Amino acid sequence: MNFMKNYLAINKQTVYLGLKAIHCNKYLSGGNKMANIIAGEKLVKAVQEQTFIKGGDISCAEGVKYDFRVSSKILKAIYQRPIDVNNLNETEKRDLFIDPGEMVFILTEERLDLPNNMVAELSPKRKLSHAGILAIGGFCVDPLYQGRLLIGLFNLSSTRFPIIPGKKVIAATFYVLEDDECCKFLKPEIALDDFPDELIEVMQKYRPLAMASILENLQKMQGQIDFIRRELDSQNAWYKKFEDVLDNHNNQIGNLLAGLSAEVTARERGEDSLSKAISGYTNQLASVDKTLTWLKGASWVIGTLLTLFIIPIVIALILKFFN
Repeated sequence: MNFMKNYLAINKQTVYLGLKAIHCNKYLSGGNKMANIIAGEKLVKAVQEQTFIKGGDISCAEGVKYDFRVSSKILKAIYQRPIDVNNLNETEKRDLFIDPGEMVFILTEERLDLPNNMVAELSPKRKLSHAGILAIGGFCVDPLYQGRLLIGLFNLSSTRFPIIPGKKVIAATFYVLEDDECCKFLKPEIALDDFPDELIEVMQKYRPLAMASILENLQKMQGQIDFIRRELDSQNAWYKKFEDVLDNHNNQIGNLLAGLSAEVTARERGEDSLSKAISGYTNQLASVDKTLTWLKGASWVIGTLLTLFIIPIVIALILKFFN
């Protein structure tokens, strides 16, 4: 979130500087006429004679522009103060980078000493932009300016950018004003040859955006999200399994209830096997009871016949035999 705020703030500053450059162009054009551009041999001669460009190199004069180089003086928050790269050992020089999300200020190797009738318009080097480095500063240099250029470099990329003294950082186009465009411009009290005290104080409190830390935290968050997703998937699988078990139990209970209901209905109708068995036994007992009743009646009839007919005859025969 802080990175986005800084990014938007820097973009806002860039838009402001762009508008200022457009205003500078209008100022240079003098309304309907364009101020004269110092280019080609004139620009090379200015470098050789060190008129308004001091400490320059003719190899940096290209067409209508002069490419300013990074000096050995830099202001980086980790050092808490300006340093001279020439005073660092080789290991420290190799480790001199602009980290992702970090702002570093540099001074140019060249100095300007602009006359009253000259202005300079600055433009960042394209290769710098391609590397994700945003140049910040005043893009229109007023007449009578003296000293080095102070440039802020902000790393918008995700990789470290090396700070190399002598590397081209920003280009300048110089315009000579017409007589009617010149006026009494204010001359700076002192030439800018070092970092302003107020900027040093700001950088001492400045804490760069630690992109590596942000990426690490994002990776940790991603890992936590993946863990939560796996836990949810595991819980969902467990819930599904539990749901299947409940469904199985529900089916079994449903089948049991259906069987009990059918049993109750069958008993109410007397169609269940137990009722049928009892009914069969009842019918058999009734049949046996009828048989016993018949046998009882038959034995009574037989007894009666024996008493009335057969016994008297047997007695008579016995008496006759003995007589």
